[in-house]
Amino acid sequence: MKAQFLGVDIGTTKVKTVLFDESGQELKLARRNTAPDCRRDGSAYQDMDLLWDMVAETIQEVMQETKEQGEVKAIGITGQGDGLWLLDRNKKPLDVATLWIDGRAGAYIDRWKQNKVIQSSGRITFAGSPLALGAWYYDHEPEKMEQAKYLVFCKDWIKFCLTGEIVTDTSDLSDASLVDVWSRKYNRELLEGFDMERIYELLPPIRSSMEIIGTVTKEAAAKTTLPVGIPVVNGMIDIAATACGNGMLQNMDSCSIVGTTIHNEMVVDSLDDFQMNKEEAPSLICYIEDKKWLMTMGTMLGTPNLDWFIDTFYHGENCRFSYEEEEAKMKQIGAGSGGIIFHPFLGQGGERAPFVKPSAAGQFFGIKSNHTKEHLLRSVYEGIAYSMKDCYQHFPNQPAVVRIAGGGSASEFWCQMFASCLNKTIQVTSGKEIGARGAALLAAVASGYFDNIYQGMDQMIHIKKEFEPDREENKIYEMNYQLYTELYRANWKIWDKRAELKNYR
Repeated sequence: MKAQFLGVDIGTTKVKTVLFDESGQELKLARRNTAPDCRRDGSAYQDMDLLWDMVAETIQEVMQETKEQGEVKAIGITGQGDGLWLLDRNKKPLDVATLWIDGRAGAYIDRWKQNKVIQSSGRITFAGSPLALGAWYYDHEPEKMEQAKYLVFCKDWIKFCLTGEIVTDTSDLSDASLVDVWSRKYNRELLEGFDMERIYELLPPIRSSMEIIGTVTKEAAAKTTLPVGIPVVNGMIDIAATACGNGMLQNMDSCSIVGTTIHNEMVVDSLDDFQMNKEEAPSLICYIEDKKWLMTMGTMLGTPNLDWFIDTFYHGENCRFSYEEEEAKMKQIGAGSGGIIFHPFLGQGGERAPFVKPSAAGQFFGIKSNHTKEHLLRSVYEGIAYSMKDCYQHFPNQPAVVRIAGGGSASEFWCQMFASCLNKTIQVTSGKEIGARGAALLAAVASGYFDNIYQGMDQMIHIKKEFEPDREENKIYEMNYQLYTELYRANWKIWDKRAELKNYR
């Protein structure tokens, strides 16, 4: 009987629980839509109790696949980062969670941009971070912050529901600028630099990402059908879990997650040359081992740009959208979309990588009367690819190979576009749920099934397909990319003027 491991991946819009065997094969997947509450004022919320209900439902569904008690050896959890997830003194949710896509705290970012504290945190924070949101709530709803006892992250909330333990790890903390990336410890001076030392008392204990932090309680077992006592592993933020699930461990191993955000990341094993002293610098996230970090740049929105276009332009009784059919049409148009440039900055919080600009907004440029809906659609695909390229251009070193994960990795058309646009080999690993696999892999190592993370990756991760750049397409993409960057730089002050208008939402 093969050993089995559960990987739970709690994203911004979906909850997924996946049952894996020891070879990394996906045996069963269950998912639910989280339906975050996004409002016109830029706020974004998630009901924490409802989220736990959804996770429990997916676990129940997946556990029906297991034939015998004891097959599942351990559980790994990963989830979206940032936002503000607060518990009261009774360890109950303090209202709903405020999500990382909330854009109301943008004004605080300008105040912090030139602050030297970013050198210690290793990250230029953004409007949806716990620091920015915490500052906003202290100013606008101080009574809420006064009632808070614990600040956790998405994955930590679900771990608490399973085990009753409140702990976190350095990947979530470093992503949120709450820990010194050099020492991997809390630092009061770091928080004082943001004028947020008040939040220090809310921070949970830090444990290793590959450490068992508790076991499934009787209450959680009754809700999920899990056996009591199954080990639960601390886990990592979703972007780090996806890097792990994609086999990234050596220096300069690189990966891009094409999902709600386009998160671009590279493993580094030294910080000797890292300088966090400019707005367009990569951020640092503490990774699996003490001497490994992820250098990252995550855009505000990725595939939601595509979702918005499809929902807006492909609706009505006579409209239906087929990715296969539309991508075939876009192939006929060719690279460059007939001269149309799209900026994928549709998020309420503007953009956060490779630049931080809360007022940034999306746009189409270069539309003519001969252009069709398919030209516009292709420009959205390309705009997201340019955004990815823009992030890699700001990394100090350039990888030759990038592994793609997330929903976008299912499109061979898009993967070929990434290869030609970035001028790099693109690899896609087997399986679809890479983040959940990373969580399950950590569980397999922590439970002792594998001797170490290297052995686990070798057994559970396999390359499925490679895409090489097309030289002629690359020439076109290079020219359009230059125009892409010139256009958004020209819009810098115009975005600010637009943000001053009272009726722009």
